Amino acid sequence: MKRIIFSVFILYAYVGFSSCGGLLLKTPFKKSMEETTESVSVNEQNQVNAFLQELYDKYVFWSDRVGNFEDVVEHFSPEILTKLRKAYEYEYDGSGYAVWLFRTGAQDGPEDKSKVTSISTEGDDWYTVFFSDMGIKGSCRFHAKLVDGKVFVSEFENGSMK
Repeated sequence: MKRIIFSVFILYAYVGFSSCGGLLLKTPFKKSMEETTESVSVNEQNQVNAFLQELYDKYVFWSDRVGNFEDVVEHFSPEILTKLRKAYEYEYDGSGYAVWLFRTGAQDGPEDKSKVTSISTEGDDWYTVFFSDMGIKGSCRFHAKLVDGKVFVSEFENGSMK
């Protein structure tokens, strides 16, 4: 009798462990988590790219629609805002933001129009905006990521003005 009970116990244990192990071997949850993480990353890149494109079109180059930079200040770190304000005060003895620090620094060029030519993602939340500033090629790097669903820029490096 003990032998039968022991055999039944072993059978149940085997069936129980193999069914648990079978569940552990299936990875749809893990795979879906990886896909979700990947799509969130692509989604974040798309949002940052769209923000940087609009920043240049609307606030830096004034290509499509002229915007008031005050409308987007919540997207920038206090350090960037201080730098932009100080440069503006130095140049104009007034209050404003020196968004030209995101450009080449050239006052004239061979063309009348300025535009973004491409935006690349470099990793570690760095993006480079490549542009034509009145026909002069330039670039500016931004450290940007989503914070509470909004693009937040914590640093920038102008590659054109170095």
